[in-house]
Amino acid sequence: MADSTLYDTGSPSIEVRVYRHEALFARELCESESEAAAVVERWSEEGDFTFLVDDLTFHHAPGDVLAPEPPDVADEDPIAISELPTRGVE
Repeated sequence: MADSTLYDTGSPSIEVRVYRHEALFARELCESESEAAAVVERWSEEGDFTFLVDDLTFHHAPGDVLAPEPPDVADEDPIAISELPTRGVE
């Protein structure tokens, strides 16, 4: 099984995509590199396939996602200026 991290979801961490003639033929999720290697070896014995193996373990930490900051309008030119109509002034 893959090493756990603070944000580990317990889900499979490696994806093996199997292609035949540049078309996706199968997709398998694995929990370790050795399991992914076994999947590739098994499909290699079946015929003329190519493989794409992706590591799915990257997770964002809470501090990695930036909250939007309000724009600093003091440094920008206004888009339009218009006077508001007034009603009787006393």
